[in-house]
Amino acid sequence: MSKKINLLVGSTGFLGNKILKELGIKNSYTIALGRRPIPNLPNSAEELIIDFSHLKSIDFSNIDHVYLSLGYPLYFHNVMGFMSSSLKKKFFQVDFNYQLEIAKRTKELGAKSISLISAVGADSNSWNYYLKTKGMLEEEIIKLEFSSTNIFRPGHLMGNKKRLDIVLADLMSLIFDPFLRGPLKKFRSISAKKLSKSVVSRSMDCQAGIRIYEFKDFKNF
Repeated sequence: MSKKINLLVGSTGFLGNKILKELGIKNSYTIALGRRPIPNLPNSAEELIIDFSHLKSIDFSNIDHVYLSLGYPLYFHNVMGFMSSSLKKKFFQVDFNYQLEIAKRTKELGAKSISLISAVGADSNSWNYYLKTKGMLEEEIIKLEFSSTNIFRPGHLMGNKKRLDIVLADLMSLIFDPFLRGPLKKFRSISAKKLSKSVVSRSMDCQAGIRIYEFKDFKNF
């Protein structure tokens, strides 16, 4: 039996790098796609450094499962919906256009399953441009009709100690998360480490159809 080949898009990002580490722990062969060299590359992975503006020149054949974890660098207030016109264009290009193009190309060349890192509250009709874009991408990915589509909608990702705004948001989460109950519980924060474990575990399970995962589905990993 030939080995399953994963394609991880966004391997150098905060969450993407943790997903790559989890795939390495599972010894799952992965092509790690990124814009710069990847530190501590797992033995089961190989890196592919590319210019995302030239995706048409990349061979995406023989991919079985696609992980989409690419994201334009944003500050906390940007995620809350406050973006300039120029930032909106850059964000849309990376988070929507690049990821959708890769999903389409891999599907055309035989990929069977996909995992998309989205966001809690994703909605194509949202006034919040961040959530609107996430919702639009979810809809387009679903239209591609992969055999297995996994959509992960985390709240705030905790644990990035290199970013002051994230550290402050982490502290706010510790204070306010206990008050998010009932239907609001899905908005609770989650550590990037826990989320990465959930993403890999749920994706390797690879159940047929469309599945959407939120806080309750990955809090215990």
